[in-house]
Amino acid sequence: MSVRIDPLLLAADAKLVPPPLQRACDDHSFELPTGIYVAMAALLFGFLAILAIGLANPNLVVPMGINFVFLTAFFTVPAIFVRAARDSKGSLNWSRFMARGIETATGHSSGGQATVLILMLPALIFCWSLAIVAINALV
Repeated sequence: MSVRIDPLLLAADAKLVPPPLQRACDDHSFELPTGIYVAMAALLFGFLAILAIGLANPNLVVPMGINFVFLTAFFTVPAIFVRAARDSKGSLNWSRFMARGIETATGHSSGGQATVLILMLPALIFCWSLAIVAINALV
């Protein structure tokens, strides 16, 4: 059974907790250069474009349109967050990124290694779409 508690008693018992010293999500850019995001977006939009053109069918207009809208949001919303951050350090430029690298969960990665790590999956997805369209054309 529930019992109504007086709001004055709740307010008297309330404890204020100080905020953490540093938030874990202060840096929304992950210190990656813009070029990596552009390459990732190009590969993923290329994947959708190849499938939309190679598998052209009137029944795929709506699903492909939805995919393009979601992929656009996938890259637009984080960009808005980065620009809206008040104390954002911003992303590294390409030369500093290549010279400094980044820290990953498995240790330090050089700029080239990090670029390969980040773009490997979008590149494989892009190549997969080429293979699917080629198989569809041959069969």
